[in-house]
Amino acid sequence: MLPDNDIAPAVEERARRLSVAASEINHGNLVDENLIIAENEDKMTPYLAALGGFLYGYDTGVVGVALPYVGTQLTGKALSYGQQEIATAATTIGSIFGAAILGLFADKWGRKLCLLIADLFFTAGAIVIASSFSLGQLIAGRLILGVGVGGAAVICPLYITELAPTAARGRCVGTNGFCIPFGQTVSVAIGAGMQHVPHNWRILFGLGVVPSLLQLCLMHFMPESPRVLILRGQDDKAREVLKKIYAYASPEIIELKLKIVKDHVAATTRLQRSTTFWQRTKKLWVYKPYRRSIFTVSFIQVFGQFTGYNTLLYYAGTLFGLLGLSNPSVGGLIPSITNTFFLLCGMVMVDRIGRRGLLMKFGPIMVIGLTWCLVSFYYMCKPTGGYLEEGYVYPQKLVGMVIAGIVVFVVGFGSTYAHLCWYQSEYLALEIRAAGSAISTTASFSANLIVAVTFLTELENLTPAGTYGLYLCFIIIGLVLAYFCYPETKGLSVDEAFTLFSDNYGVKKSKEMRKAKIGMAKTYNEAGPVSPPGLPNSETAAKGGIAHVEEA
Repeated sequence: MLPDNDIAPAVEERARRLSVAASEINHGNLVDENLIIAENEDKMTPYLAALGGFLYGYDTGVVGVALPYVGTQLTGKALSYGQQEIATAATTIGSIFGAAILGLFADKWGRKLCLLIADLFFTAGAIVIASSFSLGQLIAGRLILGVGVGGAAVICPLYITELAPTAARGRCVGTNGFCIPFGQTVSVAIGAGMQHVPHNWRILFGLGVVPSLLQLCLMHFMPESPRVLILRGQDDKAREVLKKIYAYASPEIIELKLKIVKDHVAATTRLQRSTTFWQRTKKLWVYKPYRRSIFTVSFIQVFGQFTGYNTLLYYAGTLFGLLGLSNPSVGGLIPSITNTFFLLCGMVMVDRIGRRGLLMKFGPIMVIGLTWCLVSFYYMCKPTGGYLEEGYVYPQKLVGMVIAGIVVFVVGFGSTYAHLCWYQSEYLALEIRAAGSAISTTASFSANLIVAVTFLTELENLTPAGTYGLYLCFIIIGLVLAYFCYPETKGLSVDEAFTLFSDNYGVKKSKEMRKAKIGMAKTYNEAGPVSPPGLPNSETAAKGGIAHVEEA
């Protein structure tokens, strides 16, 4: 609670926000929902658990530890590098279809049904893989599983965003992002402990049904998104969901929030009603602000994949086995745990340092880490002609240097790309938010596919030093692009963020806008808040939540 002497200014500030919002609504303008704050709005509701993110993480991380355990059981001999790449890439191929199809029908079918379909694919894929008796069946299971992964990647952040209280939205979406590396860490940890368990790879893949079945059971208790209910003309049901989300809000606050959601839905669908599919598609690329914003979020996704981090998950058992670790899966825990911890650190710092600020400050750590890896691999592999040779015992000091370089690289990755890619929607205009997110997510999975199907081949042809030298080049290119094309959105509303792209990529404009807002806030604080006259029920509405007041 605020101290007593701060309550009056808090009430006045809330009244001022409500006055602004009511005035804008009455004039038919879109309103930033941050103006309407309910009591205890920053409380995270229990149905926002990000099981979809955990499933995504578990099923992408488990392949790195499970595939080496397959041994000769499926083909009569150990899986070749090419076969491992195909089995790994199958999930990414399925993800592209899952993201495209479920993302396309998310409005028509609803978020709940799309998540239900994703869970069914997760469950079916895990069962098919666990019962595989041929490589083809395992690959088919990975394809099925991939549809669930792609669906979860698109629908979970969208669903959480639309159900989260405004004040807790960043944390709720961030929780989903955190659950991805957490799921990856859990899969690697379980795999490390099952090295000598019979049928260990079947158990590892089969365990994926547990969280998917749990989410299927919980689906009955989850509300539908208010946006979808409004699209269906079910305003009363949407109002009931908002009452659950904002359990302590006054009726006036609920009605204002419902009106804001309805206006935003109308704005989103207006473009669809007035243009054909091909006209909308053309405008995405012809209208420069749309094109710039989509390019920005897409290159963050793509270069996040081209860092090569996922190779440490997909091929953890193979890579750390070649380095000579007796239990390669334990080696796979090193990047997984490091990434999870520093992703959490990045999430804590992102609102203070900013999106661009994090990438510019911590991105160079990835350069240092991969340079360290490159040099260490070069000297370590000298006795074997520059290549990693299975069965050769490399000097432990140099192996330790390679692993240390990997840790340094993951510190930079976890702090930046690991979670920055999930903030893509705030860079996109409301009317293209779904389409732009689908494009950037598809670009991410496509880049992931390229990395997944080439890594082991690159080790064989480019040498380990050359492979990580290639990823190092991509990191540098990505940072240079970000320097010129990735504006800061810290302190800006979603609507303000998109206006950055009206002239060029808005890096300089962002600095000017944020400087101006800081100056305005300082002036406002010095003058004291003034509640404009003429607001119906402003005093009553203001009393709905004086305990949690944010900066305007």
